[in-house]
Amino acid sequence: MTARELRFIGFRSGPEIFLIDIMAVRQIVAYGGSTQVPTAPSFIEGVMVVRDQVVPILDVQARLYPHRVSEPKQPLVLLTHTSTGTIGLKVDDVRRIVTLTAEELLPAPATIRGIRGEFLVAIAPHGNEVFLVLDVDRLLTPDEQRQLTQG
Repeated sequence: MTARELRFIGFRSGPEIFLIDIMAVRQIVAYGGSTQVPTAPSFIEGVMVVRDQVVPILDVQARLYPHRVSEPKQPLVLLTHTSTGTIGLKVDDVRRIVTLTAEELLPAPATIRGIRGEFLVAIAPHGNEVFLVLDVDRLLTPDEQRQLTQG
């Protein structure tokens, strides 16, 4: 791997393949359900206890798409480190590790395939696929982050 290469975890949520920085992912666990939080935003599935830590679970599909496009059969949770702590990303499945060069990353448009660009840092055409690169720190607004950490 050269200094200009970047590594990502590729996962599917709805019809798209998304990438997040591999360094943000701490663990991948099977989703066995969560405890609902009544005051949480609708895209927060609830909380799970993982290694004695309470982790909010963000349903990626519910966050990114206005309407649910599919129901995963065996969802997984990517435990990710963000600027405000650990959050779990509920995804349909994890595909693979993807290595790209910085030159392969293109600026994300304001909207792509119905997904608001505010959550994306780049798009990456790669072979026959187009990957959407998510910024885990943008998936929750500062107010949403405060709401989850305070209650």
